Amino acid sequence: MSRERFHPLARSNPPVDRHLSRDDITNQGRYLLNTFIHDRMKQDGIQHAPALEELQEPGTPCGPPMQHTTEIARALRCIGDQLDGDVRLQNLINQVQPDDQRSTFLNVAQSIFSDGVFNWGRVVALFYFAYKMSLKALDKIPLVRAIINLVIDFLRERVAQWIIDRGGWEAIVEYFGTPSKQVLLVLGAGVVISGAIYLWKGWH
Repeated sequence: MSRERFHPLARSNPPVDRHLSRDDITNQGRYLLNTFIHDRMKQDGIQHAPALEELQEPGTPCGPPMQHTTEIARALRCIGDQLDGDVRLQNLINQVQPDDQRSTFLNVAQSIFSDGVFNWGRVVALFYFAYKMSLKALDKIPLVRAIINLVIDFLRERVAQWIIDRGGWEAIVEYFGTPSKQVLLVLGAGVVISGAIYLWKGWH
C-alpha cells in the first residue's frame, strides 16, 4: 500500500463555479500574481523591492473575494520554491531580458501551453517567469507593470476558461495531492518553460 498521504485540502473533483467570468478570474489572477511577485521578492531578500500597491495602477479591480486565499498563496509558493531548484531552468531564464519585444515574451508564454495541456504547475510557471522578468526590471516600475499586464492579458485569453472549468482559483489546492504528483507537476512545468525558452532562442 502506498504511504503517500493526501493533503487535507486536496480535492479530486472541485466544484465548478459557473458564475465566475473571465474578468473575475483575470482580476483575481492579477491580485494573486502581484502578491506572488511581492512575496517572493521579500522571501528572496530583494532590496528596494516595490510595495504591493506599486505593482498595479490605483483602482485596479481585484475580482470577487476568494475563500481560501492563504491556501492558494501557499500552493503558488510551494510550486515556485521547487522551480527555484531547477538550475537548467534558471540558466535559460537568464537569457531572456524584460525589455525584449512584446511578441518575444508572448511566444514564451504561448509555448508553455502549446501542446494544449493545462495544469497548475504550468500556470505557476507562467507566474514564475513573470517574477524572474520583474526582478530584472526593478529600477523600471512601468516595465514591471507592463510585464504583469502581458501575463494577465495572456491569462484572460488562454487560461481563464480552464480555471473556471476547474472551479476557480481555489481549485489550485488540487496541487496538494500525493508528493509524487506534486513533483511530476513541477518537473513538467520546468520542462515546458525550458522548452519555451529554447524556442524563443530560435525566434530571436
